[in-house]
Amino acid sequence: MTSLQHEIRQNRPFASLEQEVFLNLVRTTGILEAPLRSLLHGEGLRPSHYNILRILRGQDGGCLSCSAIGERMVTRVPDVTRLVEKLAAKGLVERRRCPEDGRKVLVSLTGAGAAVLGRLEEPVNRLHASSLAHMSEKELLLLVSLLTKARLGGGAE
Repeated sequence: MTSLQHEIRQNRPFASLEQEVFLNLVRTTGILEAPLRSLLHGEGLRPSHYNILRILRGQDGGCLSCSAIGERMVTRVPDVTRLVEKLAAKGLVERRRCPEDGRKVLVSLTGAGAAVLGRLEEPVNRLHASSLAHMSEKELLLLVSLLTKARLGGGAE
């Protein structure tokens, strides 16, 4: 019985090696993401909110449309506009109409949003480091390479 089979108390073998790999990825993502969710919860955020704030911080004071934010998200979400509305209600982002196209809404990071990111930066970095501290640099580089290959290998989006 493989480790995942044991963890989820599955008695039968997986239907395929690909299924076992896929389920391992899902299980691992959930386990690694749980402490991040807990940390972000203290600021009233979810990982998708945090991702949007980081994307906007990368604009160095500039702004992006919701569709441009959606293209840059680590995890694809169906309704970036709704997430942006929640962040705007908290005062973490600012929305304004595009001068050239009044139908387009541009989003930028506020000082309050930058402050939240500042408070979270070190704890998130420590969390990332401690979550994978048991792996060597060589193993981490191999994992990055394999995950990139799996992600870009032509799966359905």
